[in-house]
Amino acid sequence: MGHKLDNLYQGLPIFILSTGTSLRGFDFTRLNGKLTIGINRIIEYYHPSIMHFVDLTAPKTHAMALRNYSGMIIAGPGAVPSDTHDNTFEIGRNIDTFELSGEMTTTSKVVGRSFSDGWFGGGAGCTALHTAILLGGDPIYLLGYDYYQENGGHFDEYDESRNDRNIYVDSFMSIHHLGTQDWLPRIYNCNPRSRVTCFPYIDIDTVLAEPSAYRAPQTASRLGRLCENWSGSV
Repeated sequence: MGHKLDNLYQGLPIFILSTGTSLRGFDFTRLNGKLTIGINRIIEYYHPSIMHFVDLTAPKTHAMALRNYSGMIIAGPGAVPSDTHDNTFEIGRNIDTFELSGEMTTTSKVVGRSFSDGWFGGGAGCTALHTAILLGGDPIYLLGYDYYQENGGHFDEYDESRNDRNIYVDSFMSIHHLGTQDWLPRIYNCNPRSRVTCFPYIDIDTVLAEPSAYRAPQTASRLGRLCENWSGSV
């Protein structure tokens, strides 16, 4: 059975704002008028079209910032601030796609094609991308999808002791599997240094200057081959 959110924004560009250090200094207001999905602490600095949470503590952590937010919230079980916001949707998570339990020897690789099927993968970066795909976004642009630390783990912090090049492993691996699907829309990564290499790079300044220039056909199977051919350490 389908879900009311399935293909809600079919054929429209969606910009996903994650929280990597590559977004330091980025002016979020440049995305005003665009369809945007913000992850976690983005709400402290910008009101995207859609907020996305899977962390159970997120609604309390960002309660003050959420107070003045009137957009849509799509979140995982227990992470929906339904007591303070009306325009909310709770989506199930398929835990078996990123955690082993019982007699499982490998995680499930099944990627749902409807919100009714639940989200694939661990971490908000992966579930936010799955959300944009299921909403029908095309193309989808990834901002702040770094998967490394650079003097800190997030764009709003600075700590010279934090320079791990291998973080959020579950989410990282989940995104690369998600990228192998042969039914995906066009997806572009706007950080040339991102560890997520299965989606082609595109310069965000060029996109925002001439968005229509990036409606050229790119087949989903090509993206699948990029991800299948990816190899790297995690």
